[in-house]
Amino acid sequence: MKKNLFLFALFFLLSFMVGGNHAFAISQKIYDQAGLLTDREVTKLETLATQVGEKWDTDILIVTVNDPNIDVKQYTEDFYDEKIDEQGLDKWNVAMLTVDMNNREVYLAGFYKGKLYLNDSRLDNIREQISPALTAGNYEQAFEQFIWLVDDYMAGEPANIFLQWWFQLIIAVVIGGVITGTFVYNSGGRVTTNNRTYLNTNTSRILAKRDDYIRTVVTKTRKPSQNSSSGGGGITGGGHSHSGSRGSF
Repeated sequence: MKKNLFLFALFFLLSFMVGGNHAFAISQKIYDQAGLLTDREVTKLETLATQVGEKWDTDILIVTVNDPNIDVKQYTEDFYDEKIDEQGLDKWNVAMLTVDMNNREVYLAGFYKGKLYLNDSRLDNIREQISPALTAGNYEQAFEQFIWLVDDYMAGEPANIFLQWWFQLIIAVVIGGVITGTFVYNSGGRVTTNNRTYLNTNTSRILAKRDDYIRTVVTKTRKPSQNSSSGGGGITGGGHSHSGSRGSF
């Protein structure tokens, strides 16, 4: 009975995180608004992103912008909210790459199943691998590399700790231990003694008290320095949680 309840809870958690809607809400995968790609390159990447996305039931989107008035992470979140609302979906599996040419920044995000397999750490790794090609201006190469790296991670184990077999085993052991401990505790006699059981209030009393000031301790903490990468995931304005990785190129 306990095993069935645990498996049911685990199945419910998986269903909630991955989502029940079909991932392929939109046919367009490449949004080259900054004009970094040729028509041939766009067609090639559209085909590849569609093929890989269909395999994993997760849309792979690549967006480029060149606008001084945007923040690359905020833009990614707003883009996702806009597209999911257009399709009338509650949940949408997405792995997304946004390139901000004005600020020379890139942001990678994973939503629902995309987040399940592409956590912050894995997205950091992907970003570090594609950044040299972005810096060199080899955008088609960087975008193709992004798609294949997403494919590699989706083919492996989920990044989320709750779905790892060893974590499930630990949870099962802990639950079993708590249940057993509760039974053992309740089976014993009730403890009725406390800190006042053997205290004679007629003869025991505090004779005196005193507060002594010793010293003040001041701790200095170094302010973190700026670096080329920052951030992680978050929640969009529409309430959709996502993993993320942000950096310069």
